[in-house]
Amino acid sequence: MRRGFLPLCAAALMNAVALVSAGRSGDAGTPASIVALALAPEADERRPVEVPTEPENTTEIDFPWPVDDWAGRGFTPDAERFAGDFVIEAVRGRARIFVTPVAAGAHRVLHVVLSGPGGATRSVALEFIPAPAGLAWRKVVLVAGSPAPPPPRPSVALVRKAPESRLREASAESELGLMRTMRLLLNTTSEGAADIAAANPALALKALDGTPRSFGDFSISNRFAVRDATTGTLGLCVSVSNGTARRLLFDPVSWVIRCGARAYPVGTVDFADELEAGASAPAILILARGPDGEPTRLAPDNDFRASVIETDSLNPRPVRLVPIEGLDPR
Repeated sequence: MRRGFLPLCAAALMNAVALVSAGRSGDAGTPASIVALALAPEADERRPVEVPTEPENTTEIDFPWPVDDWAGRGFTPDAERFAGDFVIEAVRGRARIFVTPVAAGAHRVLHVVLSGPGGATRSVALEFIPAPAGLAWRKVVLVAGSPAPPPPRPSVALVRKAPESRLREASAESELGLMRTMRLLLNTTSEGAADIAAANPALALKALDGTPRSFGDFSISNRFAVRDATTGTLGLCVSVSNGTARRLLFDPVSWVIRCGARAYPVGTVDFADELEAGASAPAILILARGPDGEPTRLAPDNDFRASVIETDSLNPRPVRLVPIEGLDPR
């Protein structure tokens, strides 16, 4: 007898479902000799189905589908003609086989191939083991296990507020860091800028259409946009050109980025707020949040329109009257 078998077999017998108990005594403690076992999906099988047997009796195995084939060392259809530890009676197309041990202590594994629904086949491994006295099974009914329940459908609800980002929050430090990166992109070639952005997977760089938009005395043209995916911050670089012969002054808190029908005031700007006559200068605009304090989720390839308010214009070479003795300036 195999060591350690008794506890394992006893546990199996306690979990088995008694189907028929013909010839059983009235003792409620007698273990069932006719049991039903649920077949796990073939992909979830980890060990054969153990069936305790004894040479004095034949064990019937009922399957949920017809038998297509079987194989196993030590099984013979005729013990008088072919040696073997077990006599097997099986007919292809039927869902029932009979196995009888012919030697004490016989222990073999039988592989049975079943014709499942839809033309599919599956294998069931049966391990016939010697049973202690009074614990052999007379009949085993293998039933198809219930299919796994489908995963629950996720609940969907419409909320007014966009979900919070799982990444780090935008801060003054992150905005200044993006501004330094944009200065670096600004002071290199287009190929160099692409290489810098490619080296940081969190950055998305997009070169924009440089067509100028006129605001009377000055014009603004887009150069490139960068998005930092870790904070959702957008950086826009534009060029401001003075088309007059006067020095222009700008309101530093009046910068706005428009995208579609929405306008986003810009709080972080790198610009001198004045522009000499006929000069052009870059302006770096950092947009981390919208007017409502929520992330803008703007991609860098949008059609951005930046604007700023001109507050004054000055003559770059002012003429000052100097009184000269003996000369009436009037």
